[in-house]
Amino acid sequence: MRVVKGAVDRSLQAIELLAREARWMRMSDIAAQLELEKGPAHRVLAQLCEQGWAEQDEQTSQYRLTLKLSLLGQRYLHGLGLPGLVQPILDEVAAQCHELVRLTVVNEGTLAWLAASQGAAPGLMYSPSMHGPIALHATSVGKAWLAAMSNDEAIGHALRGGLGKPNGAGTSKAIASVDQLIPELELTRRRGYGLVVEEAEPGVVAMAVTVRSLIGGAVVGTISIAGPVLRIPPERYDAFYTLLQEASAQLGAVWPRESVDRHVNDAA
Repeated sequence: MRVVKGAVDRSLQAIELLAREARWMRMSDIAAQLELEKGPAHRVLAQLCEQGWAEQDEQTSQYRLTLKLSLLGQRYLHGLGLPGLVQPILDEVAAQCHELVRLTVVNEGTLAWLAASQGAAPGLMYSPSMHGPIALHATSVGKAWLAAMSNDEAIGHALRGGLGKPNGAGTSKAIASVDQLIPELELTRRRGYGLVVEEAEPGVVAMAVTVRSLIGGAVVGTISIAGPVLRIPPERYDAFYTLLQEASAQLGAVWPRESVDRHVNDAA
């Protein structure tokens, strides 16, 4: 049983690594990051290729994931009904604010991008990547989520997410220590929304609120509006906050539908 469990663990770790890097990788680099000898690493990668999760380049012998994982994820989300439920809400907010609107979900102790809607006109769009980790201490979505928990919990999540590290994400204006994080979380709670002004990226401002499930009130994600500083001055914050609050209430009422249905059935 231990051998089977170990093999599964190694395979999942390899998939997570290849998904995180999203590029061709040498076997030696994969083995080093997974802390495996080359022999076991080769067996894991060979199994992933055989099952269609990964592929190997014939010329370079390097590995990367196939689209099987992303397609499976899309099928799962469609099975839950998430895209159809949340996209119209995001589209409506984007149409009203004329900026980029994005939704995150709470996943494995952090946030992950789920969906977006672009409200800006062509040529004026702010279109950041929807891939890669989210720097909780340097983003509006991260601040909103951290402010919804205790300071001790928030500090733990922020430190694991890169707070205080030399290569931590964000600009020179981003929070760099726990001493800076605590008053920012208190301000976020009083204000009602997370705010970053050129902290995640130069020239960009973003604000976000949490999304809470209709049943139980648990935080399931965040919704944000982001765009150039020149287009989102402080005078627009109140109007955008109202849009985000209304959208958050709608999202909480319809998503995640499966969780709501399960709680209702258990109570019946």
